[in-house]
Amino acid sequence: MNPPPTSIVYIVGADSALHDALRDLLESVGLRTLACANLEAFLAAYQSDWPGCLLLDARVSGRDDLGAQRRLREQGIDAPVIMIAGHADVAMAVTALRQGVLDFIEKPFNDQILLDGVHHALAVDATRRRARAQYQELLRRFDTLTAREQDVLRWVVAGLSNREIAETLSLSRKTVEIHRARVMRKMEADTLSQLIQMTVAIGILKLYDPDA
Repeated sequence: MNPPPTSIVYIVGADSALHDALRDLLESVGLRTLACANLEAFLAAYQSDWPGCLLLDARVSGRDDLGAQRRLREQGIDAPVIMIAGHADVAMAVTALRQGVLDFIEKPFNDQILLDGVHHALAVDATRRRARAQYQELLRRFDTLTAREQDVLRWVVAGLSNREIAETLSLSRKTVEIHRARVMRKMEADTLSQLIQMTVAIGILKLYDPDA
Protein backbone atom coordinates (compact mmCIF):
# COMPACT_ATOMS: atom_id res chain seq x y z
CA MET A 1 0.00 0.00 0.00
CA ASN A 2 1.40 3.39 -0.99
CA PRO A 3 1.86 5.98 1.78
CA PRO A 4 -0.54 8.94 1.70
CA PRO A 5 0.67 12.04 -0.16
CA THR A 6 2.08 14.97 1.77
CA SER A 7 -0.97 16.94 0.66
CA ILE A 8 -3.76 16.78 -1.87
CA VAL A 9 -5.92 19.52 -3.35
CA TYR A 10 -9.43 18.39 -4.26
CA ILE A 11 -10.99 20.28 -7.17
CA VAL A 12 -14.78 20.02 -7.10
CA GLY A 13 -17.03 21.24 -9.89
CA ALA A 14 -18.51 20.33 -13.24
CA ASP A 15 -16.34 22.69 -15.33
CA SER A 16 -13.73 20.41 -16.95
CA ALA A 17 -11.83 23.38 -18.38
CA LEU A 18 -11.49 24.82 -14.88
CA HIS A 19 -10.34 21.42 -13.64
CA ASP A 20 -7.61 21.31 -16.26
CA ALA A 21 -6.42 24.86 -15.59
CA LEU A 22 -6.29 24.33 -11.83
CA ARG A 23 -4.64 20.94 -12.11
CA ASP A 24 -1.93 22.26 -14.43
CA LEU A 25 -1.25 25.22 -12.17
CA LEU A 26 -1.13 23.28 -8.92
CA GLU A 27 0.88 20.37 -10.25
CA SER A 28 3.40 22.84 -11.73
CA VAL A 29 4.41 23.69 -8.14
CA GLY A 30 4.45 20.08 -6.95
CA LEU A 31 0.96 19.81 -5.48
CA ARG A 32 -1.09 16.68 -6.04
CA THR A 33 -4.68 17.14 -7.21
CA LEU A 34 -7.86 15.12 -7.52
CA ALA A 35 -10.75 16.43 -9.63
CA CYS A 36 -14.34 15.53 -8.73
CA ALA A 37 -17.33 16.44 -10.89
CA ASN A 38 -19.66 17.05 -7.93
CA LEU A 39 -19.86 16.98 -4.17
CA GLU A 40 -21.03 13.38 -4.08
CA ALA A 41 -17.95 12.28 -6.00
CA PHE A 42 -15.76 14.23 -3.60
CA LEU A 43 -17.41 12.64 -0.55
CA ALA A 44 -16.75 9.20 -2.05
CA ALA A 45 -13.11 10.03 -2.82
CA TYR A 46 -12.18 11.98 0.31
CA GLN A 47 -9.53 10.41 2.54
CA SER A 48 -9.59 11.91 6.03
CA ASP A 49 -6.03 10.83 6.81
CA TRP A 50 -4.64 12.72 3.82
CA PRO A 51 -3.70 16.35 4.49
CA GLY A 52 -5.28 18.71 1.99
CA CYS A 53 -7.84 21.31 1.08
CA LEU A 54 -10.80 21.77 -1.24
CA LEU A 55 -11.22 24.08 -4.23
CA LEU A 56 -14.98 24.28 -4.65
CA ASP A 57 -16.91 25.77 -7.54
CA ALA A 58 -19.56 28.08 -6.07
CA ARG A 59 -22.23 26.47 -8.21
CA VAL A 60 -21.82 23.08 -6.51
CA SER A 61 -24.64 22.44 -4.04
CA GLY A 62 -24.74 18.68 -3.51
CA ARG A 63 -27.56 16.25 -2.88
CA ASP A 64 -31.04 17.60 -2.20
CA ASP A 65 -29.85 21.17 -2.81
CA LEU A 66 -28.15 21.31 0.59
CA GLY A 67 -25.33 23.82 0.82
CA ALA A 68 -21.87 22.35 0.35
CA GLN A 69 -20.67 23.54 3.74
CA ARG A 70 -23.61 21.91 5.44
CA ARG A 71 -22.96 18.64 3.64
CA LEU A 72 -19.31 18.71 4.66
CA ARG A 73 -20.23 19.34 8.31
CA GLU A 74 -22.73 16.47 8.19
CA GLN A 75 -19.91 14.18 7.12
CA GLY A 76 -17.50 15.50 9.76
CA ILE A 77 -15.18 16.97 7.13
CA ASP A 78 -13.33 20.10 8.17
CA ALA A 79 -10.85 20.34 5.29
CA PRO A 80 -10.30 24.04 4.51
CA VAL A 81 -12.44 25.20 1.60
CA ILE A 82 -11.60 27.82 -0.99
CA MET A 83 -14.62 28.72 -3.08
CA ILE A 84 -14.09 29.75 -6.69
CA ALA A 85 -16.83 32.11 -7.83
CA GLY A 86 -17.74 33.96 -10.99
CA HIS A 87 -18.88 37.55 -10.66
CA ALA A 88 -22.52 36.46 -10.51
CA ASP A 89 -21.72 34.08 -7.65
CA VAL A 90 -20.06 36.61 -5.31
CA ALA A 91 -23.11 36.97 -3.05
CA MET A 92 -23.22 33.19 -2.76
CA ALA A 93 -19.53 33.14 -1.87
CA VAL A 94 -19.96 35.80 0.82
CA THR A 95 -22.70 33.69 2.39
CA ALA A 96 -20.40 30.67 2.25
CA LEU A 97 -17.69 32.62 4.07
CA ARG A 98 -20.13 33.19 6.90
CA GLN A 99 -20.76 29.44 6.97
CA GLY A 100 -17.10 28.54 7.33
CA VAL A 101 -15.45 28.73 3.90
CA LEU A 102 -11.84 29.81 4.43
CA ASP A 103 -11.60 32.06 1.37
CA PHE A 104 -13.09 32.72 -2.02
CA ILE A 105 -11.41 33.64 -5.27
CA GLU A 106 -13.22 35.32 -8.12
CA LYS A 107 -12.86 34.15 -11.72
CA PRO A 108 -10.85 34.87 -13.73
CA PHE A 109 -8.30 34.32 -10.99
CA ASN A 110 -4.70 35.44 -10.66
CA ASP A 111 -2.45 32.38 -10.56
CA GLN A 112 -0.28 33.63 -7.71
CA ILE A 113 -3.26 34.66 -5.60
CA LEU A 114 -4.76 31.21 -6.03
CA LEU A 115 -1.47 29.48 -5.17
CA ASP A 116 -1.05 31.67 -2.11
CA GLY A 117 -4.60 30.81 -1.06
CA VAL A 118 -4.00 27.08 -1.49
CA HIS A 119 -0.76 27.15 0.50
CA HIS A 120 -2.53 29.09 3.25
CA ALA A 121 -5.36 26.52 3.27
CA LEU A 122 -2.84 23.67 3.53
CA ALA A 123 -1.16 25.44 6.46
CA VAL A 124 -4.56 25.82 8.17
CA ASP A 125 -5.24 22.12 7.62
CA ALA A 126 -1.87 21.22 9.16
CA THR A 127 -2.66 23.37 12.20
CA ARG A 128 -6.07 21.74 12.63
CA ARG A 129 -4.57 18.27 12.36
CA ARG A 130 -1.94 19.06 14.99
CA ALA A 131 -4.64 20.41 17.31
CA ARG A 132 -6.76 17.27 16.86
CA ALA A 133 -3.74 15.03 17.49
CA GLN A 134 -2.88 16.96 20.65
CA TYR A 135 -6.50 16.74 21.83
CA GLN A 136 -6.61 12.98 21.28
CA GLU A 137 -3.29 12.55 23.09
CA LEU A 138 -4.55 14.49 26.11
CA LEU A 139 -7.72 12.39 26.18
CA ARG A 140 -5.59 9.26 26.03
CA ARG A 141 -3.58 10.45 29.03
CA PHE A 142 -6.72 11.35 30.96
CA ASP A 143 -8.17 7.91 30.31
CA THR A 144 -5.13 6.32 32.00
CA LEU A 145 -6.14 7.93 35.32
CA THR A 146 -7.98 5.80 37.85
CA ALA A 147 -11.35 7.00 39.13
CA ARG A 148 -9.70 8.23 42.34
CA GLU A 149 -6.98 10.04 40.40
CA GLN A 150 -9.66 11.74 38.35
CA ASP A 151 -11.34 12.81 41.58
CA VAL A 152 -8.07 14.32 42.79
CA LEU A 153 -7.54 16.02 39.44
CA ARG A 154 -11.02 17.49 39.73
CA TRP A 155 -10.21 19.27 42.95
CA VAL A 156 -6.63 20.16 42.04
CA VAL A 157 -7.78 22.16 39.03
CA ALA A 158 -10.60 23.64 41.12
CA GLY A 159 -7.88 25.19 43.30
CA LEU A 160 -8.08 23.08 46.45
CA SER A 161 -4.96 22.40 48.49
CA ASN A 162 -3.86 18.86 49.33
CA ARG A 163 -5.31 19.26 52.83
CA GLU A 164 -8.65 20.46 51.45
CA ILE A 165 -8.76 17.62 48.91
CA ALA A 166 -8.02 15.12 51.66
CA GLU A 167 -10.91 16.46 53.73
CA THR A 168 -13.27 16.50 50.74
CA LEU A 169 -12.48 12.92 49.69
CA SER A 170 -11.99 11.55 53.22
CA LEU A 171 -8.40 10.56 52.46
CA SER A 172 -5.13 11.14 54.22
CA ARG A 173 -3.03 14.03 53.01
CA LYS A 174 -0.22 11.59 52.14
CA THR A 175 -2.61 9.58 49.94
CA VAL A 176 -3.68 12.74 48.14
CA GLU A 177 -0.04 13.66 47.56
CA ILE A 178 0.59 10.22 46.03
CA HIS A 179 -2.47 10.47 43.76
CA ARG A 180 -1.53 14.01 42.76
CA ALA A 181 1.99 12.92 41.82
CA ARG A 182 0.56 10.10 39.70
CA VAL A 183 -1.81 12.52 37.98
CA MET A 184 1.09 14.81 37.10
CA ARG A 185 3.12 11.88 35.79
CA LYS A 186 0.34 10.29 33.76
CA MET A 187 -0.77 13.61 32.29
CA GLU A 188 2.91 14.42 31.60
CA ALA A 189 2.55 17.82 33.22
CA ASP A 190 5.61 19.48 34.74
CA THR A 191 3.71 22.24 36.52
CA LEU A 192 0.23 22.91 37.88
CA SER A 193 -0.19 25.55 35.18
CA GLN A 194 0.44 22.95 32.47
CA LEU A 195 -2.03 20.57 34.10
CA ILE A 196 -4.73 23.24 34.15
CA GLN A 197 -4.03 24.12 30.51
CA MET A 198 -4.44 20.46 29.58
CA THR A 199 -7.78 20.19 31.35
CA VAL A 200 -8.95 23.36 29.65
CA ALA A 201 -7.88 21.97 26.25
CA ILE A 202 -10.03 18.85 26.63
CA GLY A 203 -12.94 20.58 28.35
CA ILE A 204 -12.44 18.91 31.71
CA LEU A 205 -11.89 22.06 33.75
CA LYS A 206 -15.39 23.34 32.96
CA LEU A 207 -16.90 20.00 33.91
CA TYR A 208 -15.03 20.02 37.19
CA ASP A 209 -15.59 23.67 38.11
CA PRO A 210 -18.10 23.65 41.01
CA ASP A 211 -19.18 27.17 40.10
CA ALA A 212 -19.77 26.38 36.38
